[in-house]
Amino acid sequence: MGNSKAKSIIKRIYVPTQVRDLPNGEKLKIPGHYKAPPDQGNNA
Repeated sequence: MGNSKAKSIIKRIYVPTQVRDLPNGEKLKIPGHYKAPPDQGNNA
């Protein structure tokens, strides 16, 4: 059992559905989606 590598590598994280209240009183629904983990700055 000399395998020191990570068993799973997180390539993306799931962002759940969000409902945001806009300043004009509307509700903005953002559906759940996947995004890259924040520790990888490949799109910064």
